[in-house]
Amino acid sequence: MLEISENNRDEIERELVALVLNKNEVINCLSIKPKYLRDKDLAKMLAYAIESYQKEKVVSPAFMQKHHQDFDTLLYVELLTHTFYYDKAWREQLNLAEESIIKYLKEDIIKVKNKELKEKKIDYDSFMQQMKKLDEIRITKDSNVLTVKELSENIVEQKQIKFNKFKKMSKILKLSQNDLLVIGSMTGTGKTGFMLNLMSDLMSDYQCIYFNMEMSKPSIYRRLIAINSNIPVDNVNNPVTGYQVDLVRETIKSIADKGVIIEHQVNNLSDIRAVVSKKKDSSRHTVIFIDHLGLVRINGKTSLYEQMTEIMKNLRLICLEYDCTIIGASQLNRSAYNSEELSLSMLKDSGELENSARKIILLYRDKNSSKEDLRPLMNVDICKNDSGATGILKMQYDKVKQIFEEVSDYGR
Repeated sequence: MLEISENNRDEIERELVALVLNKNEVINCLSIKPKYLRDKDLAKMLAYAIESYQKEKVVSPAFMQKHHQDFDTLLYVELLTHTFYYDKAWREQLNLAEESIIKYLKEDIIKVKNKELKEKKIDYDSFMQQMKKLDEIRITKDSNVLTVKELSENIVEQKQIKFNKFKKMSKILKLSQNDLLVIGSMTGTGKTGFMLNLMSDLMSDYQCIYFNMEMSKPSIYRRLIAINSNIPVDNVNNPVTGYQVDLVRETIKSIADKGVIIEHQVNNLSDIRAVVSKKKDSSRHTVIFIDHLGLVRINGKTSLYEQMTEIMKNLRLICLEYDCTIIGASQLNRSAYNSEELSLSMLKDSGELENSARKIILLYRDKNSSKEDLRPLMNVDICKNDSGATGILKMQYDKVKQIFEEVSDYGR
């Protein structure tokens, strides 16, 4: 059986049709339709085979030749005799072929619709209707009867996102692949620095895409380099020693080697989706950072609440469709500035943010640290966690170097 791969796409379609011609009863288990196949000759052969089986209870070349003048006898013989099919493992072969065909069909549709949206041939609502229709293209399972295999394969939790530096937070938060995490904070409390620290911790093991909507390009780059080189932000572009010069050069190369993507001019949801669709690395899981959610826009929605509602719903869909995890920052509303304790209700448009996010962190300065403190103690308040505990982690924030570090045990 061939591995699912774009390079093997045509061969997998051939294997599927060969399987149908050699083992006709497979047609009773088919989930895909002939039009899903990219190769038009194979699609036609599959359609004729299904028609013959439905009327004759067997795939008959005589029937297909009689009813279709364009029936390709040579292709039929080639598929019947020269293309591998696996009689003892036909179910596995069928599942593999159908998964592959559906996967690449959806990718083709998404690319076409993204292009039409970009060229303004369709509006965003039409685009979203087409995306929702993709859910109808799926493999239909034979049955929902519980078996040992079914139970054993589906009790394992979703793979967890592994933080290497923030071990305590990782253990408590239990951020899983395809989760949507929201980080809420007030202006000037270090949310961008915190997001960049998280990305720096993850970019060796995951593809990282960062949507920067607030800061200048030099400011983001200097912070990222400072975090990864452990030198002051001001020294990144003005090194004071030869050692710092070498360190900045090495850090720049190290970051570039990890393939980090930072987008500075994207703030529309359709453009975010297009970037993810185009630049997604299929060989590894992707973590997307959005800084910040309040600046994301969506076409056709007027009020901020309507926009946020639709944005959050679509971000959840992006997590699932593109096999990615999203970490988004959000500002707190004005009530947070006059309150001694923060709560979920202080998130802007908190109703939809709170409902859609599987996990929420509130980031704020500890009461024992002042605004002037260059190394304030920060509270990382895990206040919503659908797969773990809630509580407050303490971190030290080095403003000069933009570095966050865990400093104490977890607890409420």
